[in-house]
Formats: sequence, C-alpha cells, structure tokens
Amino acid sequence: MDSNSNAKLEEETEKILLSDNSTSSIKTECSSSSNKSNISEEEETLDKSSYIKEVYASNFKSELKKIKLLIKEGKYTYIGMDTEFPGIIYNLKNIDNDFYFKTMKLNIESSKLIQLGITLTNENGEFPEKYPYHTWQFNFKFDLEKDKYSEESINLLKNSGIDFENLKKNGIEHKTFVQALMKSSLVLNPEVKWISYQGSYDFGYLLNLLITDGFPEDEKNFIKTLKCYFPEHYDVKMLVKDNEKFFHGGLSKLIYTLGIERKGINHQAGSDAIATIEAYHKLLKKGIINIEKLKNVLYGIGIGKDNENTIKYIYNSKSCNVNNFNAINIINQKKGNNTVINKNMMYYHNQQQIQIMKNNNCNNYAKCYYPCYFINTYNLIKNNIYQNQMKISRGMMA
Repeated sequence: MDSNSNAKLEEETEKILLSDNSTSSIKTECSSSSNKSNISEEEETLDKSSYIKEVYASNFKSELKKIKLLIKEGKYTYIGMDTEFPGIIYNLKNIDNDFYFKTMKLNIESSKLIQLGITLTNENGEFPEKYPYHTWQFNFKFDLEKDKYSEESINLLKNSGIDFENLKKNGIEHKTFVQALMKSSLVLNPEVKWISYQGSYDFGYLLNLLITDGFPEDEKNFIKTLKCYFPEHYDVKMLVKDNEKFFHGGLSKLIYTLGIERKGINHQAGSDAIATIEAYHKLLKKGIINIEKLKNVLYGIGIGKDNENTIKYIYNSKSCNVNNFNAINIINQKKGNNTVINKNMMYYHNQQQIQIMKNNNCNNYAKCYYPCYFINTYNLIKNNIYQNQMKISRGMMA
C-alpha cells in the first residue's frame, strides 16, 4: 500500500530528492486490551485480465467464505493486502517524535475505508486455482455527500476507475464486514502471514474496524494490538529499507525494477495487493530481504520510523509554522549535526524556493513557501555536505 496519499506523496518527494483452536487463545488475549460458483455469475464481477473479483454487499458473504475455505486448507496462507482510503484529511501542527502515528490515528478515526484488496498465495508465491480468480477487491459503502475525504485523493481514485455512486448504493457496510471478518480465519490466526507495502494506514484502518474500545492511544499499544489480530505481518517497504535500488519510489517503481507486470488498475486495492505479494515473493527468492529481522515491523511506526517521514509530512502540510523548524532540527540532532535552521534563513530564501516549488508543480507554493527548502536542506544534511548554518546558506544560494 500503498495507500493513494502515501504513494503520491512519496513520488512527489522522490522528485525533489532526485506510499479455530489455534486462534482461540489469541482472541481471548485481544479481547482483554465450496466449489466453483456459477461461471455466469462470476463474469459479472470478474476482471479476467487480472483475476480480481469485485466484492459488494450482494456477494460479500459467499466470497468471504471462499477465502476462508482456502485458508483453512492450510496451503494458501500468505495474504497480500492493500487498501484505498480517503487520503490525509488532517495534518497536525505540533510535531514530535510520534507525529506520524498521531496523524495516522487522527485521520483513521475521522474517516472510512473505501476498498480492501486481498490476494492469496502459498509459500512459493503460487496463486490458488480453485476459482477463476485469486484476488478479492472489497468495496465499502462510502458517501461523498456525508463522509470526510481529501478531494485530491478522491479525484485520484475516480481517475483510477472507482465508482463512488456504486459504492454509495451497493457498498459493503463496515459493520457487516468486521462481524464476518472476526469469524473468518483471516485474523487472529498465527498461521496466516499478512504482506503490505507501507502498510501502517492499511493495517490501521482494519484495526480500527476490529477493535471495539477505541483506536490505540500510542505506538506501543498500537503495535501490541496489531500483533494480536495479525500475529505475523510484514511491510515490503520496510524490508527493502536498506537497499537503495529498491527503497526509493513507490510500489509501482518497485515492481517495475523487479520486472513484475502490473495486473489490474493502479491505485485500486486489488491490483496493489497483487503487486505487493508478487514483489514480496520475488525479493525473497532473490535473497534480497531478511524477513525474520523485520517481522511485525511497519514502515514509519516504532523501530520502523524513518526521518524522511518527517520530510514527507512537512511537504504535505498546507500550514507551515515554527514547529516545522523544530522537526528539521530533530533530524539534525539524530544525525549528529549541530546545524540550527531558523526562521530568518527561511525568509531569506523564499523567492528561490517559490521558483523551485513552481518547477516541481507544487500547488501549495502560494500558501506555503517552505517544504522544498526543508527537503533540499535535509538532502544536504543527509549527505553530510554542510556542517554549519553559514555553509548551508551558501549552498542554498548556489
């Protein structure tokens, strides 16, 4: 997931710098903190070119049952997962070490999941052949007149083919979905391995549906609760974090680099779920990733934090304030750099940065002059080129 906002934001930032019995005990712990269907029916909601099954309220129960049966067979226990959600609606003004989690929590609690894509494979990356499809795209009820969303993200989803009028009329009720999900073998099952790409928001939206006593208040409890419902999960973005060739760019760039052909439509959950699981298995077969070291670690959360998350947050912000300077200074300190970025430096370079932002199609340049400067400054600090404020000033003027 790569979620739409994360993927789009990541691509923009990249341009400037160069998204049963075995489960019963687990369920208790968490509480405390068929054969082929009629082919003519399948054809109505099956994208034959990508083997993605569209799931709405009318066929939700029957399709979830198929997934449950495949998992219970004990062979297809690897789940590639992606979601589509309404984008980043709120940006926090105060930045601290947990700003990414706090921003995620606020947005997830304030909005609704739009799509969930699930792809099944076995340990060798082979898809099940019991049905004429191996991927399910769950479409949830969403009303543009009532539900909150980021207009930019919704436009992206519309351009990707998501029919919001259909979601309003025929989408799956979130409550119906979670009740059935709790009775399935998908969650609370230590035999199932969930694979995501930059999956903090993906898992966050699912977790918000599953728990009944409110979204976890902090990262520590989020990680603990997530592991409870999803005992074994991986984030491909995290798995390639130390590999320059595969880390930079979003999911589309990763599968292109790996020589994987996209199936389905980009920025739809089913297609991204397939891309995620195929990338995971290919990276594993090539010996590029070590999954044991990063089991149950999500990019941007806990030990999966990365300083570039701060940069992405600032770049996406429409309201720059003095706290943004503190964020960059935190990065400097973590890197052993004593450089202090102050407000006067920012004003001094406004005109140069406005032009840079125009050149990079930054729509917010009239409202916020700062993001590109932060990214450029961070890039200089990251490469240890400049060691003090004066040198950074001269470097930015060049």
